[in-house]
Amino acid sequence: MTMPSPILATAFLVAAAAILALRTTIVAASRRSMVKVRSRPRHPANTKKVEV
Repeated sequence: MTMPSPILATAFLVAAAAILALRTTIVAASRRSMVKVRSRPRHPANTKKVEV
């Protein structure tokens, strides 16, 4: 029973890493969308400069 424990540990670590990566990407996307929504009404002329 020594083999399945390291396999399960590695699988758990891989799953945790994937979940963290997904969370970071979701957080980054949400931050970008929020920043765009906030910047558009305040500075409609500066949005083009920032995007380019």
